[in-house]
Amino acid sequence: MRITEKIEYLQEHHWSEWYDTRKEADQYVSNQHPMWCVCGRLCTGMHERSCRRFQNKVNSETVKRLKHLIPKGVKNG
Repeated sequence: MRITEKIEYLQEHHWSEWYDTRKEADQYVSNQHPMWCVCGRLCTGMHERSCRRFQNKVNSETVKRLKHLIPKGVKNG
């Protein structure tokens, strides 16, 4: 499964866990980079909300933390 498929599965089947963990992962990634974003630009709240690299990092961290909720071999459809 690709990461987008895993996110879709988590949103569909474990919404509250996904939402809470995503907020925590967002804060975790933001705290890891207090001055500069993962993309190399100056880190501001507005930038983090619109930065594709930052959001991809948050998505990866969220899926990593919730991988125990994703059964192996789950296919969408």
